Amino acid sequence: MEIPEFKHFFKQIVVNYFLLGISFDESKISIRFYLFLISIILMLTGEISFFVSKISSENFLKLTELAPCICIGLLSFLKIVCIVWKREKINKFVISLSDLYSEITADIKKQNIVKSELGFLSLLIKYYFILNVFLIFVYNFSSIIIMLYYYITKNEITFILPYAVLLPFSTDSMLAWIVVYIFSITNGFNCVLFFTSVDILYYVLTCHLCCHFSLISNELQYLDTMTMSSLRNIVKKHQYILKLSLILEDIFTVPNFFNVLMGSLQICALGFNLTMGDWTQMLGVVLFLNSVLIQIYMTCLFGENLICESEKVGEAAYACLWYNMDVRPMKHILLLLLRSKKPQILTAYKFSVISYQCFTKIISTSWSYFTILRTIYADK
Repeated sequence: MEIPEFKHFFKQIVVNYFLLGISFDESKISIRFYLFLISIILMLTGEISFFVSKISSENFLKLTELAPCICIGLLSFLKIVCIVWKREKINKFVISLSDLYSEITADIKKQNIVKSELGFLSLLIKYYFILNVFLIFVYNFSSIIIMLYYYITKNEITFILPYAVLLPFSTDSMLAWIVVYIFSITNGFNCVLFFTSVDILYYVLTCHLCCHFSLISNELQYLDTMTMSSLRNIVKKHQYILKLSLILEDIFTVPNFFNVLMGSLQICALGFNLTMGDWTQMLGVVLFLNSVLIQIYMTCLFGENLICESEKVGEAAYACLWYNMDVRPMKHILLLLLRSKKPQILTAYKFSVISYQCFTKIISTSWSYFTILRTIYADK
């Protein structure tokens, strides 16, 4: 079974970008994108205004229900702005990976080495997007289901919005409710397109870099006196991949910072809603919590993989038959060993290394916040 074409991994990103008014292969941005940004800013303004206006012990549960929505809206906005700002650098990065990928597709042995990683990536892209689309459908349309329930059981019409916002007018009339409802669900879908595009792009680029580190390790591991002529090319390729790793860090360091910053707050608030909230919110909360946990875990997983694969280059260099080689190849091996002692890392704006340790820290912080919220709510 052959590995997918390089463009296959970017299909969902290209579609999302198109819907948002961004050209993935070019630097063009349509007016539609800026209108979506303005729309999300207005939505966030309404949500934050509602949050501030309702700060009191009586509205504690309502505010914790709104907090994750504000966080994901703010996170989506900040992440897509960062990525659009770096779009030219991303395009060059993708072209570089495409050139490297052509070497893999031309070699069956290399395909077999990276096949499992790329297969996992394909599944992740598909189901991560499906999960979040299903999530936003639940959030966007649950209010209509609740309205129908009240109408059938109590014979009364109650206008309910999917997201709590502070408005300068009442939504107790059908026309006003429809306008605000359409505005709200449109922003909900846009948020999903925003953050899934950035997350999937991160997964794809990081996974491909990990694959190339893995290929270098494989070449080094089986290096001997008969194949040591290829060592020079291996060293050059290693240096090139290291350079790409630094570019990847530059692209995603700010989005990763926002992920880490917002992650604990989202998990805390959603966990609190899951244990203390109303039954009508349960499905949406469970899906939302799963989405956040998967997003943070996968971010840390690929960061951890990059660390491990870059370290394995040194281990593979040491495992080869370097002691049977001439002095010059041995110097190249030594250079690889020394360089691999410092693994390639992705950071949250230099504050934290994206790794399993980062994930456990986020969960630990979320639990601390959660216990504080429970204590405050119990004493209320």
